[in-house]
Amino acid sequence: MDTKLSQFIQHALTSQPISGTSLIISLYGDALHHRGGEVWLGSLTNLLEPMGFTDRFVRTSVFRLQKEGWLDAEKIGRRSYYRISERGQNQFRHAESKIYQSEQPDWDGKWDLLLLETADKEEKARLKKELSWLGFGQLNTSLMAAPSSAQGDIPTLLNELNASEQVIYFRADYPYSRSEKNLKQLVADSWSLQQVAEHYHHFITLFRPLALLLKELTDEQISPEHSFQLRLLLIHFYRRIVLKDPQLPDELLPAQWEGQIAKHLCTNIYQRVELAATRYISERCETTVGELPQPTTLYFKRFGGALKEIAA
Repeated sequence: MDTKLSQFIQHALTSQPISGTSLIISLYGDALHHRGGEVWLGSLTNLLEPMGFTDRFVRTSVFRLQKEGWLDAEKIGRRSYYRISERGQNQFRHAESKIYQSEQPDWDGKWDLLLLETADKEEKARLKKELSWLGFGQLNTSLMAAPSSAQGDIPTLLNELNASEQVIYFRADYPYSRSEKNLKQLVADSWSLQQVAEHYHHFITLFRPLALLLKELTDEQISPEHSFQLRLLLIHFYRRIVLKDPQLPDELLPAQWEGQIAKHLCTNIYQRVELAATRYISERCETTVGELPQPTTLYFKRFGGALKEIAA
């Protein structure tokens, strides 16, 4: 059975190219964000080398993340420590609300519309990119839209994007059901739902055999090292899809949306390996003050609070 898990891990690693910066963002966001957000560079190498990622791979990746503003570095003697920056914290909070949510929020039928008409060309391009990442779709060259429940406090969001002066914000109703078919087609095109669905299908195809294999195994048959590696790969592959998913209300999605299947699959596998993976990380990570802190309460609210808290 241990061999089968090793084979699955190798298969997952070779199923598509893995960016070092993206993988380490997955590691920080999943394993370290609610545990102080800081770790010794050598600890990252200790975690990733058994998966085939070299010390040079890790060093190059964290250096790039520092340059891009995701991480801050601190050197103590000959050791370098990397912690999540303030900018990184904001990005991780936005990402976490999508990755680990248990159910879609209810929709009141209203839309948030953002008109970018007054922004210059460069600023408009920046805002479209940022807003698309946050779940907005582009209805035309200057109009971005999202179901109202998806974004919450829009004025605060615009302030965080330094866009309060350039963007005109409207909230709109959709009272005319006769054009619902055309609306769904517009939504599918504006949010590229077919492409997102294909990514979810590949995720399900890759990880469903793992879910079946884990059902056959006892906890003792799954090593802590494999638990960590499986959890990291699971979240890394899932994160890359779900952050491109606008997570629209069910009323706007195609029938039999595979995003729901992928979410349940991810939740079940994560629950199965999470506890052993967390302990493995604790044993192999070091911070500027010693041991990695235990996860905060927010960590255990992931996937609707389905995780087991570690006994003291």
